[in-house]
Amino acid sequence: MTNKNKLMMWASVASVLTAGILILLKTVAFFMTASVAILASLFDSIQDLMTSFINFVSVRQSVQPADKEHRFGHGKAQGIGSLIQGLILLGSAFLLAFESALHLGRHESPTHSLLGIGIIFITLILTVLLTRFQAFVVRQTGSLSIQADNAHYNGDLMMNLGVLASLIFSTTFAIGWVDSLFGIGVSLYLLKSSFYILRASVAMLMDEELPKQVGQKIKSQVHTLKEVKSIQDLRTRLSGTQMFIQMTLILDGQMPLTKAHIIADRAEGLIHEIYPEAEIMIHLEPEK
Repeated sequence: MTNKNKLMMWASVASVLTAGILILLKTVAFFMTASVAILASLFDSIQDLMTSFINFVSVRQSVQPADKEHRFGHGKAQGIGSLIQGLILLGSAFLLAFESALHLGRHESPTHSLLGIGIIFITLILTVLLTRFQAFVVRQTGSLSIQADNAHYNGDLMMNLGVLASLIFSTTFAIGWVDSLFGIGVSLYLLKSSFYILRASVAMLMDEELPKQVGQKIKSQVHTLKEVKSIQDLRTRLSGTQMFIQMTLILDGQMPLTKAHIIADRAEGLIHEIYPEAEIMIHLEPEK
């Protein structure tokens, strides 16, 4: 297993464990305080546990090496997992907005607020540690699944901040409806994150072409070879964290096959300088 795959596995395990701990802490906090904001945060953490488990399964599947039935690897398992996560996140956003709207007109203040503040502060620390680790893993691997999971926990972080502020306001100023305002704000953030995740997931599953600058970089590198007359049918796609690049190089029709093969190897080496782990397929055609 490569270092990237190990990082993704550690990140997925860490998210499942963290979600379980957060649910435990928030359950205690809710029964002690009866805070609507904590209840919403607890519901959000339950959703996080579900999505983290889906993420763990999809990452575990995606890092499996290519086999006889899956010659291009299992990277798209991340796209499927992220699609499910995005749908769950979308549903959570609407449910949270609905719940917050129902309680907007209520003014009950939670009890044992100091205890609730202490517990939520602990969940904040745990969530910050997890999101920083996930962000590091995303920078190192580019994993869509870990990025989707990180969006969930960033939403949970905002939720915890909202709960903390709500409890402080409720204790200090007896303003009970602050819970609902923060809930609506977090639901909007989750809604935005869900659309981004769904968009990226569909792009991967549909083999969407990578951004134009990727193709431009590839062409610039290969065109440094004077023997290459032109580049045609350049195609790029992403499967999990694996990039696939296909192209046709137009060479002098009188060029010996051995030399043409050497040119193709050089082109592949130049591309690997900018995309070291890309899977590259080069077809050669004579100039007409």
